[in-house]
Amino acid sequence: MFSLFLLPPIYRAFISLLFAGASFPFAGVMVVRMNLMQLRYALMHGLLLGGSLSLALGFPQLPAYIVMCIMTVIVMLYLSRGKGMNLGVSASFLMVASVAIAALITQVAHVPSKDTLEILWGSPFTIRWAELACFVLLAATIIIFTVRDYRNITLVFFDRDVAHSSGCNVRLHENMIVFIIAFAVAFSMRFVGALLIDALLILPAVIALKRAESVKSLFILSSLTGLATSTAGFILSLALDLPPSSMIALVSVILYPIVPKRRNR
Repeated sequence: MFSLFLLPPIYRAFISLLFAGASFPFAGVMVVRMNLMQLRYALMHGLLLGGSLSLALGFPQLPAYIVMCIMTVIVMLYLSRGKGMNLGVSASFLMVASVAIAALITQVAHVPSKDTLEILWGSPFTIRWAELACFVLLAATIIIFTVRDYRNITLVFFDRDVAHSSGCNVRLHENMIVFIIAFAVAFSMRFVGALLIDALLILPAVIALKRAESVKSLFILSSLTGLATSTAGFILSLALDLPPSSMIALVSVILYPIVPKRRNR
């Protein structure tokens, strides 16, 4: 089985998953701690629209995902301006609009059903060298941002007013966090598709939350969990000849009830 790692599509996918598994859960922590699940849902539906456009027009998927994520975030921030991170209404509006337009595009452009399913499930084996370089750059950006701005991030997690009174530019950091989440979600589409994005972002953070003693340990444990589940899921997918996205998700799902909660001292 390990001879498969000599094949370029296999080791490109594996390297990308290593970086994604170690860094994307940082974005998952931000989603969980700031209660931004509406943002994640809106981004997922926006990416369905981006994927439909890429298939209909013959564009590469990853650039389409990135552009659509940026547009989705900008529209959400505009619609929710002056309301902090209360993105619920704008997220619902964008979810409905994105899915409706995506359905029309796939119907009018006669996009084959198998291509539409690829948007939903993803495929790391189709990652190219340029995309691998983008994955490494994004992973480094997420880690550097989290480490360098750790104090401001934790202040924003705790309370906006306290963060503002401590000299933190709350709006700037909230927007930066939203864009970090958006890019992580966009790149996750290439691995696991729209339906299993949580396997790379949310589940590692939720699993780590059961054992974490602090925000710092939550980031570290979520990164280690994401790295472990991505690696195990990928290797199992090769051994069993099953889709990597499904195996990564199943490993995370199985791990969650196994990991015991930390006892309060």
